Amino acid sequence: MDLFTPLVGAEAQHPYFRGIWELGNGFNCDVLNEWARGFQDRDDKFVKEFQTTFCSSFWELYIFAVLKHYGLSVNFSLPAPDFVVTDHGGLCIEAAVALHAQGTTPEYEKKDAPIPDDLNVFLVRAIVRLRNSIDTKGKMYASRYSTLGHVRNRPFVLAVTAVDSPYARLACQRSIEAALFGYYIDEERFLRDGGELEREHRDTIVKDNGSQIPIGIFAGDEFSWLSAVMFSSCGTWGKVRALSADPNPNVFFEALRLNENGINPHLVKARKSSYTESLLDGLRVYHNPWATHPLDVSIFRHKDVFQAYYDDQRGWVYEQRDGLLLCRNVYTFLPPRNIASAAC
Repeated sequence: MDLFTPLVGAEAQHPYFRGIWELGNGFNCDVLNEWARGFQDRDDKFVKEFQTTFCSSFWELYIFAVLKHYGLSVNFSLPAPDFVVTDHGGLCIEAAVALHAQGTTPEYEKKDAPIPDDLNVFLVRAIVRLRNSIDTKGKMYASRYSTLGHVRNRPFVLAVTAVDSPYARLACQRSIEAALFGYYIDEERFLRDGGELEREHRDTIVKDNGSQIPIGIFAGDEFSWLSAVMFSSCGTWGKVRALSADPNPNVFFEALRLNENGINPHLVKARKSSYTESLLDGLRVYHNPWATHPLDVSIFRHKDVFQAYYDDQRGWVYEQRDGLLLCRNVYTFLPPRNIASAAC
């Protein structure tokens, strides 16, 4: 599958793809080509969508790379959902991307976008976009996926990410945990008053137009069809740059990592040559305690992966470790000089 030979003119290309093509950094493209190795374009539209809409296709490639990392096999002969995994008795994964609302600034215009001046407004909007994305997939499951023999009686997982605003990455896990569990943190109050960074439980949030949106979908059995949600705010082009062999000395990484002993995360600043990040860093798996077909918690267990699940004896279990990736930025301060790099 040739991802990088343009199928459409520059005016129809997504800004991210156009930037990748114009830069021609073969080190980065090598990573994405490896992610795509073995991926099958079932309807002959994937490459064009990658070049014109980018985000959903890129996210699918990341999830496929994750599945390969775990040694899981995918049956591409079946048309839907996105990934029909044949191991562990079979499970199905559908990819979903929360995009920006109509009339709002897209994520790719972050260069000149102002930092959010109200974190509560920012978070509520992020939660709403995630809920919309999950609800859309829920309707697809009810009308189509649930009728398929290879889906029935098997765990069904949504792999979700959010690129709903220029600073979507700053929400980290806050928005998805609010959408799934009703956990909400009033960060404006914390910044104003200090004290503990406490999370409260909410059943609803209020949209800009005043309407209330229910959250905490894992608090009851309405979403029992949904076995688990995989989520990452770090499965972005920054992941490609972190994993590439690019020797450019002017690439710098800034990452926030979990601090189990305090509210302030570990801050990592490093040149690419001394920065390390794995494919799975930043991946989170939330299990639905009400799922009709639970997902085996051992399938995605890994030292770099956060998992949350309910155990009858222990209650809620959170598998995590100090140093888990929460957020990451990449900066290139100067153009590369005298660096051999094949085109994409």
